[in-house]
Amino acid sequence: MPYIRLGIGPIGWANDDLRGWGPDITGDQIMAEMAATGYSGSEMSYLYPQTPEALEDALNEHRLVLAAAYHWTNLTHEGRLDGELRRAREHVDFCADAGAKFALFAEGGGSLHWDADGPRSTIRPFNDAAWARLASALNELGAHARDRGITACVHPHAGTALERQPEVERLLSLTSPSLVHWCLDTGHAALAETDTLGMIRAHANRIRYVHLKDVRADVAQRVRAEKPAFTEAIRWNVFGAPGQGSLDFNAIIGALLENDYEGWLIVEADQDPNTHPAFDVARNARAFLEQILEKHMVTLP
Repeated sequence: MPYIRLGIGPIGWANDDLRGWGPDITGDQIMAEMAATGYSGSEMSYLYPQTPEALEDALNEHRLVLAAAYHWTNLTHEGRLDGELRRAREHVDFCADAGAKFALFAEGGGSLHWDADGPRSTIRPFNDAAWARLASALNELGAHARDRGITACVHPHAGTALERQPEVERLLSLTSPSLVHWCLDTGHAALAETDTLGMIRAHANRIRYVHLKDVRADVAQRVRAEKPAFTEAIRWNVFGAPGQGSLDFNAIIGALLENDYEGWLIVEADQDPNTHPAFDVARNARAFLEQILEKHMVTLP
């Protein structure tokens, strides 16, 4: 029987990209509600303690662990590479010191919102030199992570030059399978019109961490047509927790399990907590996923 752990991201309570969005809440309350709805792991939040020791202590009080933490890089910028690598290694060290086993990275170079040179109106694709810098840097970062007992995973993200299926496939082809892994995010993959089931079957050995978020098909269609800023698409509630949108999670989870996936499934709900109360969303998502996992003969710890 595969070993599956169910965690949840704090983004449904407090969104790091839209700070102040939603009701006033504390990190301690977020952790308490996660635990009360049955989850065993969290990711990082700006509302949590910011040192590894204090963070681990706070999570332990609620019988939670840090599953992973997320970090934006600009490794494709030649002039920024040394500093970006240093900060990325520090992120790995933070994850290790806080008790996590995974460190997540998204590349912001050329993106709409996360390019270190400032916001852009259109995505700037990577040229061959940028791809080479990115692959080399990620391999170096993956080796550092391995030495710290951490698995480094890259998270393709909407609004960046590493979003669509051909870009993900190129990244996987350029990087070491033993050092650089893929964080599959079902919401971002669907928004990018990725063949998610096909990619799971083709690259199962690279998927070491999974974000489960749903997509509202009508909103996604509007996003693709109007191409708003990513933060605006989030304000439109393009994403939701599993069971709130149109994705076939029975098929997605089935494909992961059929290809021997084990580890974290992390629920995410990047939506307005004023209209989608996070506690209720978390509880309903867990019940929804438990039913699917039971069909696949998986019992949660």
